[in-house]
Amino acid sequence: MFWILTAATAFLTLASLYLAGVERAAARRRVTVDRVGRVLGAGADVEAVESILRESQSDLGNLLSGAAKRYPALRALELLLYRAGQPMTLVRLLGLTLGLTVGGAVLGLVLGYGVLPAVLGGLPFFLVRRKKTKRMKTFDEQFPAALGLFSRALRAGHSMSSALQMVGSEMQDPVGPEFALVSREISLGLSPAVAMANLQARLDAQDLPVFVTAVLVQLEAGGNLAETLDNLGEVIRSRLLFYGKVKALTAQAGASANILVVVPFAIFFVLRSMSPEFVAPMLNSLIGQYMLGAAGLMVILGWIVCRKVARVDV
Repeated sequence: MFWILTAATAFLTLASLYLAGVERAAARRRVTVDRVGRVLGAGADVEAVESILRESQSDLGNLLSGAAKRYPALRALELLLYRAGQPMTLVRLLGLTLGLTVGGAVLGLVLGYGVLPAVLGGLPFFLVRRKKTKRMKTFDEQFPAALGLFSRALRAGHSMSSALQMVGSEMQDPVGPEFALVSREISLGLSPAVAMANLQARLDAQDLPVFVTAVLVQLEAGGNLAETLDNLGEVIRSRLLFYGKVKALTAQAGASANILVVVPFAIFFVLRSMSPEFVAPMLNSLIGQYMLGAAGLMVILGWIVCRKVARVDV
């Protein structure tokens, strides 16, 4: 009973601190938006707006932003959050991870599951990475339509910046905002080559490097960019269609791999809940623990092999 009360108290405390931090961050964002609106209404320049945005950040946020420039791991986390399209900051992600890890440690002591801290602590990264994969897949699916719109705008006589802005206003997230950001960077003075390089660095889309290379070659050597984009869009559509057929044919193998990796763990937890004395020798003896670790490792390796066999790169 004592451990249950301790776990509930720790969980409620961490949840209260997290919700208080979220509310404080939301209030800070509202104040920042009001200040930026007043500054832009007075005709201020971009430097004044950037100064307000820097002031609105917390001290810990500034510290982590500075550390992210020096440490590739933190920079990779920032980039992962951006690619996932999440409004969550790096401070909030690390705080949520720490809170779930501590809560998992307390619950692990109560329930007897030593893996709970790792499972709960890794849950935010798993969800963010899943959102990133889904968003980049959506970008790849929207990309051919964006190339077609961009090509038609160039044929109609629009400049590159105007054509990018047209794509940004017509297309949905994530393609629309990204192309609009490239157009905004060019209008603020960046060269098209640098703006395109920034676009490629921000995203992890499969066909984006080919598009950026085509634009850079056109800027350096000239040529018919509209025709090149039309051909590229047609190739991407054909590849996506073929990939859909391959995915449909390999779906059964992927589903089998998922079922095979879930069943052993599910059976173990069911047996431990219904008949603890049956699995007690596996948990209390050193040989049993080694056997459980080896079995878990082999199951995971088997899942990786099955997914690798079922995966076909197109």
